[in-house]
Amino acid sequence: MTEIYKVSEKQKERIRRLVKDFLKEQNTSIYKLAKMLNEKYGRSGSVSNLMNKFARATFKTAELMDIAELFGYELKFVPKSSIEGHENNSK
Repeated sequence: MTEIYKVSEKQKERIRRLVKDFLKEQNTSIYKLAKMLNEKYGRSGSVSNLMNKFARATFKTAELMDIAELFGYELKFVPKSSIEGHENNSK
């Protein structure tokens, strides 16, 4: 039997906070984001669909990449810094 990967509530909250904080920094809302995604990518995703993704923290990686791209950003894996309480031990 294949085990299903389950995301912890703590991780879901981190994801929600990450996206909400990003939108706040960009001075936009979920409503504006839905409109922007539709205009640029032809996504028919409704506001309620986006709200559900926020509530469940079920964004696809491609969706997060599209959101970042709308504002001139990109997704990138970076080492955790000592500011976050982690040292980079990849030496």
